Amino acid sequence: MMKTQLSYFKKMGILGTKTLVKYYLVAIVSTLLYLVIGSFQFKNSHDAFFSMISHVQTAGKFLWLIGLILLPVLLFLFSNRYVFSKIASIVVEERQDDLILPAFDKVLLIFQSNQPDVIQNAADYTFAKLKLINDVKNTQIENAWVKRILVFGLNKVKFDRLDLDHNESFYTILKSKFIQVLEILTAPNSRPFWVCIVAQWLILLFIWFTN
Repeated sequence: MMKTQLSYFKKMGILGTKTLVKYYLVAIVSTLLYLVIGSFQFKNSHDAFFSMISHVQTAGKFLWLIGLILLPVLLFLFSNRYVFSKIASIVVEERQDDLILPAFDKVLLIFQSNQPDVIQNAADYTFAKLKLINDVKNTQIENAWVKRILVFGLNKVKFDRLDLDHNESFYTILKSKFIQVLEILTAPNSRPFWVCIVAQWLILLFIWFTN
């Protein structure tokens, strides 16, 4: 059983690494082209870089500088987020019942044995959830992917007034909400990454027109 799990997560790790490298390469190449093409356009301009003769050109230059600083950071951030969502969605879809939920039950059992059952209002619910997330981070879980999925899912769980009207325990409600969250939170979305790529080229196009 343990050998099978190790083999499965090795496969997921390879898939995650390949996907991350692919997105990193796209981000690096696009950013280098953004830097080189932008610099070349400014070099051919008759005005100094911070010249205020043309307000439109000045706006383009500052926009390019902001993009040079901000967009690479966003590209790497969205790359990591997409890869996590991609792997998490596969793990949840394929191994929720035998990997995710058993690990969740393990942490919940430890937490329940140490937590007095005096959760009576929404503030108590939220505080208990934060303590549980801390327990997940400090509990020995076999795989880092499973731990990240648990923390990510618990962070997305929200409580409302209706939860207080049920006779179910906090732990029953929490597990039910956690399972609901798993079904929707891990859908991979690479759109923010590609929006940043398009933004780089739109800025270059704007500079070309203003020159």
